[in-house]
Amino acid sequence: MATVSEVCQKIEDDVESMLQKYDKDGDRSLTRSEVIEYFTQNKVKNPKISAVMIFKLLDTDRDDTISINEIRKHATKLNQKNLEDAITREVKQFLGRHDTNGDQKITFDEFVEDLVKTEKMDKETAKDTADFFFSEIDTDKDNILTVAELRKYVGSLANPQQ
Repeated sequence: MATVSEVCQKIEDDVESMLQKYDKDGDRSLTRSEVIEYFTQNKVKNPKISAVMIFKLLDTDRDDTISINEIRKHATKLNQKNLEDAITREVKQFLGRHDTNGDQKITFDEFVEDLVKTEKMDKETAKDTADFFFSEIDTDKDNILTVAELRKYVGSLANPQQ
């Protein structure tokens, strides 16, 4: 079972692999001629038609160039199930560690007390740590981390441009 970090690394590896194959001028984007050239050199039947198919799939803004972001979006879509599974696992693990009363939520005080108990932090360090986590994750600022907020946060780590 891959972690969010491992799935993200696979996505970036897929992006780099595609760029290495097709991006002949090194500008981190793909032109139709670069894709056709790659297919021709690799003796793909109907290289122009194959290029049209790739551009139809990946060139979402239809500017006749496939940008690194378009490649990344496609690679993310291909890895979406693995990413969703990893997010679910990491949220469950976080809840398992810090949701001491099992209500599927973590209050600020619950988190502080858990850090003092399990991480052997002094109360002040635990509060500072909790402040950091809550400032990043608690979007409605109610001092409660919900499953939805945790999923959104972990997902944002996987998709920083979103």
